[in-house]
Amino acid sequence: MAALTAIHWVHRAMALIVTLYMGWLVLRLLRTPGYAGIGLAVGGLLVLQVSLGISNVLFSLPLTVAVAHNAGAALLLASLVLLNYRVRRR
Repeated sequence: MAALTAIHWVHRAMALIVTLYMGWLVLRLLRTPGYAGIGLAVGGLLVLQVSLGISNVLFSLPLTVAVAHNAGAALLLASLVLLNYRVRRR
């Protein structure tokens, strides 16, 4: 049980770091001409992901919320891959 608790705390700490960085990235995207749309998408997905993560903790990991959290992570990753493609294409 101690190992699972440690995994949860490490996940939360890393999630906080990623959230802070992604928030900075969203602000930069919103200020960059031509990238505001993807900035809104990434920002919206980030808010959704954080909300689902908090819901997992508050409601003791219900399966539907946990699956939605994984799906949100996949969508957030896909949006960052799209951003990377658009930046490299220019």
